Amino acid sequence: MKKVSLFLILFVLGVVAIEAQETVTISGRVTDYDGNPIDSCWVGLDYTDFSAAYETHSDKDGYYSLKVKKGKYMAMYALRIKEYPRLDKVPDEDKRLEFWAWNVIADRDLTINPRYHRLELYGTNAFKVEGGYNGLFIYTRPMSTGKLLTYSKEVLLDKAKAEREASISVSPEFFKVRVFIDDKEVKVNSVQPIQEYVGENNPGMGAFIIQTELPKEKTDRPYVIIRVVGENTEYNEKGENIFFYELKEYERNPVKK
Repeated sequence: MKKVSLFLILFVLGVVAIEAQETVTISGRVTDYDGNPIDSCWVGLDYTDFSAAYETHSDKDGYYSLKVKKGKYMAMYALRIKEYPRLDKVPDEDKRLEFWAWNVIADRDLTINPRYHRLELYGTNAFKVEGGYNGLFIYTRPMSTGKLLTYSKEVLLDKAKAEREASISVSPEFFKVRVFIDDKEVKVNSVQPIQEYVGENNPGMGAFIIQTELPKEKTDRPYVIIRVVGENTEYNEKGENIFFYELKEYERNPVKK
C-alpha cells in the first residue's frame, strides 16, 4: 500500500513538473493613462483565427493573470465590454475601444500592462528592409472613438453599416506617435500616412508607416517588444499597443570575419 501511495505521489509530482515546463504566465495590470486601475476588464489571448485561447478579467485593482501553453499567439486584447461604443451602455464620454498586443511569443513568463483610452491602434506589424537604412518600419492603424461617435446611432449600432459607411481613421495632421523598443524610446525618423484597401463600397481605412531607429542594446531573447504610443489631438485621445518582433538568426548570431 505504501509503495502504491509513493508511486502516485511521484507520478503527480512528475505531471506537475512537466506542466510547469510547458506553461508560462502572462500577467500585468490594466490602467488608464492617469494610472487608475481598470477593473472587470476582459483580457484574452487569441489563436490565429481570432478564436479564444485563454480569457480572464482584471480584478478591482486592475490586475490579471493567464496561465497559458508555451507558444506563439496571434494577438492579446483588453477591453471593458460595457464601454465598447457599439453596445451603447455608457455615456459617450465613457466609451472606449481596445488595447492590442500582436504576435505574442509566450516562451517565458511575461508582464504586459495594457493601457488604453479612446484611440485604438490596430493591426500593428513591423519589418526591416535589408540593404537599406538600418531601422524598422512599423505599420499601425489608429481608430478614433471620438470620430466614430460623430455618426448617428443608426450607423454606430449597426456593425455592417458602420464598416460600410463610417470612417474612424485619424487625419495625419492630428496623429502624434512615440515608439519604444524593450522600454527604451527610439527615434522616429518619419511617419507616412497610407490608405488601406478594404473592399468595394467602403470608405477605406487610414493607416501609417513609421520608420524608427533600432535600439543599441542587445537582448538575449529571440525577439524585441515594440510599443507604439499614439495620440489623436483632434479628439484628445490616446492609445497604445505592442508587437513582438522576431529577430532573424543572422541578427541574433552574426557570422564574424
